[in-house]
Amino acid sequence: MDKSLRRGLLGPAIGLFVAVALLGATPRAAVAEDWPTKPITLIVASTPGGMMDVISRSIAQDLSVALGQPVIVEFRPGGGSVIGIQAVAKAAPDGYTLLQTNIGPMVFRPLMDKTITFDAEKDFTPISLVGDTPNALLVNPKIGAKTVKDVIAYARTKDNKLTIAHPGIGTMGHLCGVLLAREAKFEGNYVPYRGAQQIILDLLGGQLDLGTPAYGPAMDQVIIAVAGDQRLESQPNLPTLKESGIDVVCSTWTGIFGPAGMPPAIVEKLNAAIETYLRKPEAREKFGAIGLRVLGGAPGKMSERILADRKQWTDIITGLNIDLSK
Repeated sequence: MDKSLRRGLLGPAIGLFVAVALLGATPRAAVAEDWPTKPITLIVASTPGGMMDVISRSIAQDLSVALGQPVIVEFRPGGGSVIGIQAVAKAAPDGYTLLQTNIGPMVFRPLMDKTITFDAEKDFTPISLVGDTPNALLVNPKIGAKTVKDVIAYARTKDNKLTIAHPGIGTMGHLCGVLLAREAKFEGNYVPYRGAQQIILDLLGGQLDLGTPAYGPAMDQVIIAVAGDQRLESQPNLPTLKESGIDVVCSTWTGIFGPAGMPPAIVEKLNAAIETYLRKPEAREKFGAIGLRVLGGAPGKMSERILADRKQWTDIITGLNIDLSK
């Protein structure tokens, strides 16, 4: 075929291909640019009150201003957080239904409950690793223990058997108590509670020896250490368990997700807005006061944390033979 004729035929075809490609790309860009055009629902897979409440309402309030649409916080704690999580997994991936949850339901629960049908990696789009909170070592003031070494010495006087309260079977607090006892070489009688407040009251009343819930600002009378990988900024005088000779690190992260398949441009827009808020001094101060260390970062950081946690905790949970599906 003559070269000039070939160029004449290919020219319109190439132009048509480019036009079609541009038409296909334009709607995707427009969706991301225009989003959001209506209110966003942030489902929190826990009960109102406490740390998750503070985090969700603070982020929602800031996002409402940054995105120009209301962000409505909706608490769905049923089924050990499973109901709220499944609702988001089944929602349309359009950025209007988001999830705030933590390591317990997303990593621990699937390892302990064979009835769980969602997968943290396959069924959700990671948006932001907001932060993490260390677990605390709480002690009955009546036993006179001011340090971790004092606790171990006290255990020796009690045939190495101590009663340890935690915020529920299979929670980070439960696992933290088990690891603490293992490393300190004493036995634990583990007692589940619904929350840290009742643990504190029963420690003050002398009904318990120890407690290992997540850190909270109302623990001054009973706390002697934290289980994070570093000291809390708000409590610099509190040592970590590792500093005290117990090689245990337990912290609960909080993250924000969407359903699987969200448009990357919307994910980036959400992540950028949340990141901007997390870097504000007032956000760091508010979250630091309740024991949350701000993390943030790109969405991939959330995925990396989930993978690392699965690797770290699978053998431990398997060894404890916890089965919540019964």
